[in-house]
Amino acid sequence: MIRKLSVLLCLMLAVTAAGFAAQPSVVSIMTQNMDAGTDLTYAIAELEGLFPPGYGVELTYEEILASNLPHRAALLAARIADKKPDLLALQEVTLWRTGPSAATATTVLFDQLQLLLAALASKGVPYDIVAVNTLGDLALPKASGGALRFTDRDALLVRADLRPPAFHLSDVHANTFDAVYSLGGLQVPAGWISAMVHTGNRHFFLVNTHLQSPVQGDPSAAAVQMAQADQLIHELRNSTVPVVLAGDFNSDAILGIKGTGPDNTGTAALIVASGYADTGIALLPTWPLYLEDQFPPPPPPFFKLSQPFERIDLIFSQGLGAVSAERVAAPNPTAVPLPNFGSDHAGVLAVFQF
Repeated sequence: MIRKLSVLLCLMLAVTAAGFAAQPSVVSIMTQNMDAGTDLTYAIAELEGLFPPGYGVELTYEEILASNLPHRAALLAARIADKKPDLLALQEVTLWRTGPSAATATTVLFDQLQLLLAALASKGVPYDIVAVNTLGDLALPKASGGALRFTDRDALLVRADLRPPAFHLSDVHANTFDAVYSLGGLQVPAGWISAMVHTGNRHFFLVNTHLQSPVQGDPSAAAVQMAQADQLIHELRNSTVPVVLAGDFNSDAILGIKGTGPDNTGTAALIVASGYADTGIALLPTWPLYLEDQFPPPPPPFFKLSQPFERIDLIFSQGLGAVSAERVAAPNPTAVPLPNFGSDHAGVLAVFQF
């Protein structure tokens, strides 16, 4: 009798386990460019000799202060906390620092990553850092004295309540692209973060990236972007599991494959032609929700109202389909002065079931 009960119990456990294994896994992924508070146009103009020494950097410093990074991080956190994505792919997670000189600019002015994490925790939806990819790092003297230091980063976050064995990540890497854009001898690196995502008994490969932006009048920038996308596709060509690519691709895909904006490169089409599905093909444009670096520079404001006309914040997938995709913006319509959104980019949230 005992033996019969044992056999029956084993059969019941096996059936239950099979039932759990058959249950589909659902994972939500959001990509969001946080916006550094400037497009660095003033600083670049100075490097190109269009401004006196220190003047372009001084304007950049004033623009960063005017962009209200802490408040914008709180706006983004409110929208993220509302949507509660499992994974959060971030770009332009900038670290701004100051100091007496370029060599000693180590005092934190704004850390956009820590501002966002603190704001998310205050909303009761904390996130943990999976990886941070530190890319460009530049310090330049200001006209008023001292120096301003810009450190460009991408980051991948996971919701803090997701724990093994139900949900975990492995094989996490931060990478830099071989192709690097050179701006007057200044190197502008870009890269990607990759991780294997495990949910239940299923898994897929996730990539968060921010590709080189085209530069008007310089076709080499778009060529670098295409080379970066080509490297990414090549690196993933032998994947035996599904793949999700998320990020700011700086390639306008407003019409599904190639748009007509200033970022109308062939990168989005290249990714689609390589077997990836554009999960947000029907979504509205994501950029720019406002404009930065207005000319002539002084006096402020540095920002201008805008209607988005490019869809450059994208999520692609191969081997699994999206159940839904939506554009996620963080408006602040009463903002005086501008910016009137948490970022000049809208985010994109995609839900996958597999």
